[in-house]
Amino acid sequence: MKIERLIGIVMLLLQRELVSAAEMARMFEVSKRTIYRDIETLSMARIPIYTLAGTKGGIGIMPTYKVDKKLLTVDDLTAILTSLDGFEQLLASAEIKNTLRKIRNMLGEIPESAAQPISLDFSTVASNSDLNQLVEQLHLAIKKERLVTLVYIDRNGRETTRQVEPYHLLFRNRFWYLQGYSLDRADFRTFKLSRIIHWQVEKASFIPRPFDKRPFSAGSEQAAFSMQEVRLIVDKIGREQIVERFDRPAVEALDDGAFLVTLSLPNHEAGYRFLLQLGTHVTLLNEDDFYEGFHDYLNTLYHKYQ
Repeated sequence: MKIERLIGIVMLLLQRELVSAAEMARMFEVSKRTIYRDIETLSMARIPIYTLAGTKGGIGIMPTYKVDKKLLTVDDLTAILTSLDGFEQLLASAEIKNTLRKIRNMLGEIPESAAQPISLDFSTVASNSDLNQLVEQLHLAIKKERLVTLVYIDRNGRETTRQVEPYHLLFRNRFWYLQGYSLDRADFRTFKLSRIIHWQVEKASFIPRPFDKRPFSAGSEQAAFSMQEVRLIVDKIGREQIVERFDRPAVEALDDGAFLVTLSLPNHEAGYRFLLQLGTHVTLLNEDDFYEGFHDYLNTLYHKYQ
C-alpha cells in the first residue's frame, strides 16, 4: 500500500544519509517513477526531502528534521529485527521476509555497539515441517477469511471433523493453537495444532464475526479437570523443570539441599504425566485421592509392559 511505502521511505531516510532512487525501487519493489512520485507526495506534506544529482547523489532528508523528528533509532530497529528473526523461524511468511529485508536495508551495516545482547532460537520447535506448513496455511486462511475443515482428536482421544472460521493463531509454551468459530459447535473454540491430523482450506469464504483475542482457557479445548494441591519433594533438576513450567510456584529450600514445592495439578492423566516427566527427581507427599489416582495410573502403566 502507498501509505505503508511512504512511511517506509521516511524511516529509511531517517537512518541513511542518501539513498538512490534505484535502491529504493528495489527495496520497495516498485519502479523508479513510483519512487519519484512518492518523494513528490512527501515534499507536498512538508517533509524536507532533497535530491542530489551525480554518481554519489541520491535522495535525503534534511538533518534538522532528523534531529527533531526522528521516529525510530538504530536500537529500535535492531530490537524489531531481533524479534522478527525469531518469529520468522515459526512463521516463514512472505510478509515477514519482506519486512526483515526492508529493516536490514534501512540499518545497513549495524554498528557493533548497537548489536543486541539477546537472540531468539526456535529452531527445535520450527523443525516440524508438517506443522510449519499447517501454521502457514492457517495464517493465509485467516487473512483471506476462508473456512477450514479439520480432522481433530479431542482431549478424550475421539476423532471428529470440524468446520471452522479461523481468527487467531497463538503460540504458547512451545505449542501452536488456533482460535476460531466452530460451525459444528456454534461457538468459539481453541484447537491445539498438534491434534489436527488432516486439514483443508476451503474455497468458501466467511463473513467475520466480532472477535477479540480470547483468554487461553476461554472456550478452549483444554480439559476442565479438577485441580488439586500437591506437595512434592524435588531435587535441583526437578526444581528447574517446575520453575520453567509454572508461574511462581511455592518453593521452599530444605536443609538437605532438596526443595519442598507446593502447586496445583489436574487430578487426571495430564497431571500424572507431568510427574512422570520428573522421573526420580520428585517424590509425591500427598496421601489423598490424587495419590490414589497417580498410583492406579502407575499400576496400569506397569502392567502394560509386563
